[in-house]
Amino acid sequence: MKSLNTNVVIVGSGSSGISAGFELYQQKVPFILLERGDKVGGAGKFGSHGVFAINSQQQKDKKVKYGYQEAFEGMADYNHYFVNGELLSRFLKESGENIERMEQMGLPVTVEQSEQKAHLNDPLVYHKFNNFTEKMANWDKLPEKFEEAGNTVLRQTSAVDLDYNGGLKAVIAEDSNGQKIRINTKKAIFADGGYCGDQEMMAEKYTDTDELLNLGEHKADGTGIKLAKKLGANTQHNPVLFAHGCAPSFQINPMARQSSVETLTNLPLLWLDQTGNRFVNEDVVYDFAMWANAAHNVQGRYYAIVDQETLNTFKTKEINLEDTIERQFCEVGVEPRTTVGPIPDIQADFDKAIQSGEVVKAETLEELSEKINLPLAALKRSIKVYNQAVKNKKDDTFLKPADELLFGVKDGPYYAIIEHCAILGTLDGVNVNRNCEPVKRDGSPLKDLYIVGNNVNGLYSDGYPSYEGIANGFAFVSGWIAAKEAVKSMNNEEVKN
Repeated sequence: MKSLNTNVVIVGSGSSGISAGFELYQQKVPFILLERGDKVGGAGKFGSHGVFAINSQQQKDKKVKYGYQEAFEGMADYNHYFVNGELLSRFLKESGENIERMEQMGLPVTVEQSEQKAHLNDPLVYHKFNNFTEKMANWDKLPEKFEEAGNTVLRQTSAVDLDYNGGLKAVIAEDSNGQKIRINTKKAIFADGGYCGDQEMMAEKYTDTDELLNLGEHKADGTGIKLAKKLGANTQHNPVLFAHGCAPSFQINPMARQSSVETLTNLPLLWLDQTGNRFVNEDVVYDFAMWANAAHNVQGRYYAIVDQETLNTFKTKEINLEDTIERQFCEVGVEPRTTVGPIPDIQADFDKAIQSGEVVKAETLEELSEKINLPLAALKRSIKVYNQAVKNKKDDTFLKPADELLFGVKDGPYYAIIEHCAILGTLDGVNVNRNCEPVKRDGSPLKDLYIVGNNVNGLYSDGYPSYEGIANGFAFVSGWIAAKEAVKSMNNEEVKN
């Protein structure tokens, strides 16, 4: 077995891993960074648009009044106090300085109003990447800096085991050829991003796993969680799915913006669950976390129902409804479009989606009921009640705003867009202390190990909260915390010896 020596091993090069690496690089502490994929980066690089922070210099310059007390009490209350208070506190207190660190890393962000329509009046806490393309390029430059300073970055290499006996002796890794590598090390930081890539772990926790549209990092297979648990770490926690938006399937990728079928799924039209009933005020589409939670709550799948008249209207007219994803693709300072249409290719897009299975077309409600296996009585009742709400401009049950009650479902042909709860990952794993050390059931830490980012329990009770950028912000800060604590521990050990 090949053998290497270093001070710290970092597992994963997403937000938390790259942040940990940057701290060790600045402190000139030798480390080896393991990345399972052939490219560095994780969900924070490829998907995230920004980070949450309080008390950053930018916020101070803008005289933002929302600070530690509001954030701590707000998040604790939001999660019904099922939170790790010490960890939440440390994250919040260090989140502002992290904004300056990110600029040093070449990943600058600018505080601006939240992207999502539902959060336009939220406190000014969202710090958005200045330029998405430059972020991707600058992320790739960080490993180059690390290697120039004498550190090692091993791509297509995974951590598979630990040599641990009263303390860490080595991380056992494996490369893409199946060759084992023993990395003798003092500390290890597991920043491998949760377990959304492990179907067995997912199925154990989520009954709707087969319906979920996994937009997260499939290489995140729970390695850090499994290895910590094997050593006695406490992994007991409610499952927390990083649910974020909905989409028909990978055939109609919401990030590609190539199909008007996807556009209509981003609007507050009529949604029915698998029982044929409405289940939410479709206005929830404007809050990505709550939108996905609503879908997760009805077993991960629902149907957006429209008729031919609706398609024809979108084909020729501009509609006063906002596409919820529109703001996600605006660079800093760019004004989003707040209407939809005309969409001249809408019929062609729907015809294509019918062929691929993302859309079901039927001439009658009886046919639609049979094709998508919805109870006919419930389907007819739901459409009748919704049509009345559109006519009266009043939704007595779900309270959808009158200006969004624009399209009834009247005459065939009818179309059902099959929608799935989309996920960016998972947000539960290992219980840790304020220093990001995994802890046993009695609260005592496992020496020499650190768990960060989406591997951590304690920031959320049961779902991703409506604090934009909170997961990515925590990933950067927790990686930074772990690296600082690892260095501090090594320095203390040197003094003792």
